[in-house]
Amino acid sequence: MTRTNGGYEIHDAGEFRRALAELHRRQEEGLRLYRPMRSQLPFHLSAATERIIRGGVRSGKTGCAAAEVASAALGVPIIGPDGKELPFQYPREPLVIWVVGYDEKHIARIYRKLFCKGLYRVIKDRETGLLREWRPWEADDAARQAETKPSPPLIPERLVSADGCAWENKKEQVFSVIRLKNGAEIHAFASGGEAGQGDAVHLIWIDEDIKIPGHVDEWLSRLSDFDGRLIWSAWPHSANDALVRMSKRAHDQRGQENPDVWEVVLRFSDNPYIPAAAKRKRLAAWREAGAAVARSRDLGEFTTDTVLVFPSFSVDTHCLPSQREPDRLESFLEQANYEIPTEWTHYLALDPGHTQPAVAMAAVPPSSEFGRRLVIFDEVYRPRINAMELAAEVAARVAGRRFEAFVIDHRAGRQTTIGAGKRIDRIYSDAFRKYGLASRLTGHGFAQGSDQIAARNLLVQEALGPGDDGTPTIRLIAHRTTAMQREFGLYKKRVTKDDVREDVVDRNNHLMDTLAYLVAYGPVYVYHELTEYDQSPVLAAWRKIVGETPQASMTVFLQAGAPPEGAGTILLNT
Repeated sequence: MTRTNGGYEIHDAGEFRRALAELHRRQEEGLRLYRPMRSQLPFHLSAATERIIRGGVRSGKTGCAAAEVASAALGVPIIGPDGKELPFQYPREPLVIWVVGYDEKHIARIYRKLFCKGLYRVIKDRETGLLREWRPWEADDAARQAETKPSPPLIPERLVSADGCAWENKKEQVFSVIRLKNGAEIHAFASGGEAGQGDAVHLIWIDEDIKIPGHVDEWLSRLSDFDGRLIWSAWPHSANDALVRMSKRAHDQRGQENPDVWEVVLRFSDNPYIPAAAKRKRLAAWREAGAAVARSRDLGEFTTDTVLVFPSFSVDTHCLPSQREPDRLESFLEQANYEIPTEWTHYLALDPGHTQPAVAMAAVPPSSEFGRRLVIFDEVYRPRINAMELAAEVAARVAGRRFEAFVIDHRAGRQTTIGAGKRIDRIYSDAFRKYGLASRLTGHGFAQGSDQIAARNLLVQEALGPGDDGTPTIRLIAHRTTAMQREFGLYKKRVTKDDVREDVVDRNNHLMDTLAYLVAYGPVYVYHELTEYDQSPVLAAWRKIVGETPQASMTVFLQAGAPPEGAGTILLNT
């Protein structure tokens, strides 16, 4: 058969029939028959470099991601519900693709999605006689369910290199790498092993949960050379910090013209391929098991309230400015540009940490005016800073403020350093002394914070709840407490395979601990009458130089030159 100006000239009828049959066969391959649901379409159309397709069980998330990977590997565009090709957004060159499963069994599941029959159901079209996707929402197709059959593989065997594959366990379909005849390579990794070594990668597909969330940052770095993409199909695993953070980033970027992170959420109850009777039974069972179960399994929502230590915390409610009708406290602080008055009673809590020390600063306003309130107005949260560096930063932030008490992690404070053999609380106390940081009750030192984690966290939870006037006791100045807000969303209870326990995970809790020390200490407003001397800017300068509690014999010489020999310690040159 050859092509002429007038069309095709047939030399061999048998050859023509074979060519026509091959054309029909290729048109009926899994990827060419795949049609995304309307709810899946935004995932395929997104140009974001990080994409999540999250959903309830049997909502279509894994099939959607598998079709995206097959399209990229084969260089074949996906066809939309209207029969037109969607924009192809990958390089027209052999791609290196990584797929990540929870374990080896999961890798076998991914293999079946990409290379085996049955990702969805197909049926012969009455008019053309050709295979197409089954549409059970149409009455005629619904009546012909018995005529359906499993879809062909997304990636057919004819496109796989016969000698280019490596297996961990071929019998169980656990593959290491599948090479295609077009040069594309699909490598598989279990999430509990190493993060993966090798060349740069064009596309990474994570399916469902992973054992080591910290690997995600390493995987993303592998995409840099090619400006590649990461896609993640998942039921909402609330204990997976990496997935929760990526979802939050997508939420924060929603509305941007070209977001870096994009998320699509699918519902079990919206899947038209599941019979209505089956949906009704499943939904009823989930609702009976509890609202959280129904929300996660049907709607694909994160149920972080079952694992967060402080699930009632809300930026909209607890941070100032808030999204609520301003109460008396917020109205007052709004007029002051959210600067805390110096006459309020101030407290400070310190969590020394080994690599991540943290400080929270709080103020208690007069209860007669604002009710029972604890306002977290500032924080210090810098990794790997020593005691002197931390004290210097605190001093810079609180100049002119008087503190009632300092509180420290009791257990950490009693520990001694390996080299100097000096107690940690004494190291910080000396640093505070050097920078003139002192409180009325504890001087340069610290009161002991409660080491009863469950009890102090219970007090925090109560203070986050509504008080007598319907507003919470704890409030945060939003723009100065970003790290504490982040920890509220990461501080979790310990999760086992079968249950959520009440003890906490010792991670993402540095500022959470400082908050708990403050609340458990029982901070109250203490009235101190301020004289004109107390309010003097000269006194503020003096305190900055010598601290709140200078030595009785200290003398300050206001003169030029050096002080008399053996007298005084401070010289203010004039």
